[in-house]
Amino acid sequence: MGKSLLNAQNQVVHVVQRGETLMQIAEQYRTDMTTIAEANGIRDINRINVGQSLIIPISVAEMGQNQVIHIVRAGESVQSIANLYGITPEKLLEMNPQADVNNIIIGQSLYLDASILTRQSPIQPLSIGGNSETSFIHFVQSGETLFKIAQQYDTTVNDLATLNQISDPTLIMVNQPLLVPGVTLPEVALDVPAIITGLSINPLLFVEGETAQVVLTTNRTASVSGEFLQRSLNVATDTAGMTHRILIGIPIFTGTGVYTLTLQISDGTTTDNLTMNIQVISGGYGQETIQLMEGREELLTPAVEEEELKLLRTVMTKFNPDRYFVSRFGLPAAASLTSAFGTRRSYNGGAFDRFHSGADFAGVPGTPILAPADGQVVMVDTLNIRGKATLIDHGWGVYTGYWHQNEIYVQLGERVQVGQVIGTIGSTGRVTGAHLHWEIWVNGVPTDPMQWVQESFSP
Repeated sequence: MGKSLLNAQNQVVHVVQRGETLMQIAEQYRTDMTTIAEANGIRDINRINVGQSLIIPISVAEMGQNQVIHIVRAGESVQSIANLYGITPEKLLEMNPQADVNNIIIGQSLYLDASILTRQSPIQPLSIGGNSETSFIHFVQSGETLFKIAQQYDTTVNDLATLNQISDPTLIMVNQPLLVPGVTLPEVALDVPAIITGLSINPLLFVEGETAQVVLTTNRTASVSGEFLQRSLNVATDTAGMTHRILIGIPIFTGTGVYTLTLQISDGTTTDNLTMNIQVISGGYGQETIQLMEGREELLTPAVEEEELKLLRTVMTKFNPDRYFVSRFGLPAAASLTSAFGTRRSYNGGAFDRFHSGADFAGVPGTPILAPADGQVVMVDTLNIRGKATLIDHGWGVYTGYWHQNEIYVQLGERVQVGQVIGTIGSTGRVTGAHLHWEIWVNGVPTDPMQWVQESFSP
């Protein structure tokens, strides 16, 4: 019986076991060989390898709204899962003929007919992990190499190649699933406090320089606090006091490893504690050299940099419990991205001891700058390094900054709407030429703004 794992995109991945055929695997997942072959780029359906990772194209949409997916967690059995949903073990196995009553796998997907369940699971499945049998699944992205992927997960090319039976490490394909050894995913004990009715973590693996989100629901009014990476967490709680959202910025240079996230949930009478181990991986950022415009070298002085950062922190670390943004952020300018977030930088031939805290967009002076989301202007100023600068508060601890402007069209305290022109691109401050430097800070931490363009962090 092959192993079913769940990757970060909630896709089912089947690891081929000795003696299995593609026809047998297709039957297990109630699909056909052609569908699996097309999803995995398999040309010969008669040739699959032991240990090969296969994407199984099964989605909630394809299954219909009357089905529930349960992801097996550490400590669960067929009996305990059946009890959870108020059905018999026999009925659970009837709905999942691919499951082995004596050997269900952590991370395995079990499919249940919602129409016959007597109750729903009180806690949504949180993660996979918990023993050496489970590995994380990484899907190869355009431009990635096996060496770069190994660096990101703090492993070796040889270990990746051996685990995935890759004979030539230079030959990997976009969207190819790779098993990654030694990655610990967040896991919560099954005896979570009774006050908790739901808990989700996205993504399962935190990436340095990116944003993560934790959503906790309670069965009564409660207050939630917590800590991660020795930083207090800001919590946005709804008016009923029962839905609690936490946005976490993962600081750049956070080393690959497992870190503890702690939460305290109090209803005013009792306080419950919840602890989770979170794996942080590298953002895989590159490096670049910068040559400043003549006469601006003095702006590299550490004291000048720190003074300006101190000013920004006084504004961009404040927490506003109100949320103004309603969806994914838009781009701040109709211009080309010329420098991504996170690159290690060398200025004027110096050491690579700084990093790029935003995203740069090239544009001729006068190119309009657009508000990427609704918010309120909390700073309009001319700074030494950042030049003409604007800061917008979007709520929930999320701020955006716009540096090096030529003109600023908004005023302090003004409410702005998504798409509104707030200024123009320029070359003021510490620059190599005209461009917009765009930043997003999440609860006091600069994070990759392009993640907010690609993902939504609103309810």
